[in-house]
Amino acid sequence: MASINWFVFREVYFKIVLSILVVIAAMLLLQNSLNNLKLRSLVAEATSSKLQITASTIESAIVRAEGLGLAMDEMAGLQDLLDRERARDQSIVQIEVVSPIGTSVVMSGAIPPNPNDPKHVDRLAKEREQAFRRVLGTRDKVTLFNAGPHLYTGRVIYDSSDAVMGAIVLTTPTRQYLSRANRSLHKMTNAYLAIFTVVAILLVPFIIFQFSGVRHAYRALDPNLIGTDSRIDDLPEAAQNIVGTIEAGQSAYSSASAELDELLQTFTKKHKTGQAGDAS
Repeated sequence: MASINWFVFREVYFKIVLSILVVIAAMLLLQNSLNNLKLRSLVAEATSSKLQITASTIESAIVRAEGLGLAMDEMAGLQDLLDRERARDQSIVQIEVVSPIGTSVVMSGAIPPNPNDPKHVDRLAKEREQAFRRVLGTRDKVTLFNAGPHLYTGRVIYDSSDAVMGAIVLTTPTRQYLSRANRSLHKMTNAYLAIFTVVAILLVPFIIFQFSGVRHAYRALDPNLIGTDSRIDDLPEAAQNIVGTIEAGQSAYSSASAELDELLQTFTKKHKTGQAGDAS
């Protein structure tokens, strides 16, 4: 009998469990994708905030020199300051001080070339142009620009008359912080896989238990069980009541059929007797 139940309900169990698991997997996949985007954004903002400390130090030196009447290109120690700040933070590959029109005034370091990219120079020039436009074209004091391979952090410099003197632009490769983000994302992905595995393990017996009543009702309706007490004993009490009700109904139906046949035979005999009397 267990084989009958399995063949009848295995497709039902399979479809229900598969549908629920697909929905759960889609939800976890969507949540993981959203966490990936959010985590990358948060790590980029955290990296930019750390670089702003270096930019603030350089800005303070430039503002003090401007208070003494020195322009940025007249500061003798500005180059040494940029070299010292870049050496202090190994994640920074380039520090550049630009004029209000985007012209480079002082630069420390350089973005390493990519030998696998034949258009590296053109692409880098386009990146710098977009970064300078973003930094100098907005009213924000600090600016974050993610160009893909590189992260540009800008800080606008104002003079004593609140006019724009220029900007400080720090460049760092995105791989510097994406490696940490990828490790965190890998841990979250493993956590989601563990959740999905636990849910799948608990879901199968839960579905089978929830549909056990339907399965027992089907077993009670099996014609092979009707009238066989030896095969009914293993059914639950509710299923046994169903079998008893069906048997009582069948017994009543058999009795009614027998009485109807008897009445029909009596009516036929009387009818024939009446016809014979009329003929004589």
